[in-house]
Amino acid sequence: MREPWYPFYDVYSEVSDIHKFRIGRRATDTAYVGSGVVPGHVLNQFSMDERDGYLRVATTRGRVPQPDVESAISVLMQNANGDLARVGAIEHIAPTEDIRAVRFDGDRGYIVTFKKTDPLFVVDLANARDPKILGELKIPGFSTYLHRIDPTHLLSIGFDADDHGSFAYFNGLMLQLFDVTKPTEPTLLYKERIGTRGSSSAAATDHLAFNYVADQKQLAIPVTVCDGGGNGRFGHQTNFSGLFLYEVDPSRGFRRLGGVDHGKDGANCRAWWSHADSVVKRSVFVDDMVFSIASDRMKVQRLTELGRDVAEVALRP
Repeated sequence: MREPWYPFYDVYSEVSDIHKFRIGRRATDTAYVGSGVVPGHVLNQFSMDERDGYLRVATTRGRVPQPDVESAISVLMQNANGDLARVGAIEHIAPTEDIRAVRFDGDRGYIVTFKKTDPLFVVDLANARDPKILGELKIPGFSTYLHRIDPTHLLSIGFDADDHGSFAYFNGLMLQLFDVTKPTEPTLLYKERIGTRGSSSAAATDHLAFNYVADQKQLAIPVTVCDGGGNGRFGHQTNFSGLFLYEVDPSRGFRRLGGVDHGKDGANCRAWWSHADSVVKRSVFVDDMVFSIASDRMKVQRLTELGRDVAEVALRP
């Protein structure tokens, strides 16, 4: 992946400070408790998780394409002095790659890194003082958000990639369904590609735009679908802008149910992966209807009659 170069960036001196505060019933009970330090920088809120008094943090030192980039998992615990001490760690994860997605789930952790391919790492955190990588799966592209749909399956959104030897260009949107039943051998069950380079979704950078209802096995994601791109070239034709709806089943994969079309006005086919966006920002399921919400309007359709508006409401800026 070709991204901005940071010529004066010292990978090994990069650290993040973590501070702990106590919050009580009264405002006067709020107080500083202690601090800790981890190497590198945190990607987002999913990179930090607390369990049984231990704070687990996934970080990356540096940024691709720097050659010394690497990632780590740190486990912190408050000591007798109140400070957050690093009591466990996994170092040197995926040298030359950076973290693109993280999800902690009880005694497990899942990390996606990327430079050319998408390694999905499965991490054992049962022993907080001795965490271990259990398994790894390498596939093209990368995920930017991981969603647990049941104890043994992960659903992700991200981007496909075109391999060019020493680097890769990101390509169109990609949905993936992983089986982590056997943590030492994670597998990719199904993949759904959407458009070419420049295709984008608010859900790729904002998990609140990712709408999955487990008991109905229904997924709604905002999309801008662009065709005609690839190998570093952005798509030039917007084929759809709105909301896509899928049935997601680990035994059958992805089945597109249809879409709520918001028209092509405002659609952008030159969105960079880290600034992914779309005209539609949110969606809501209510009984047999889906509400598709953009900045300027909301559209309502029945799940049994996708493509036909029940209502359209203009929204004030």
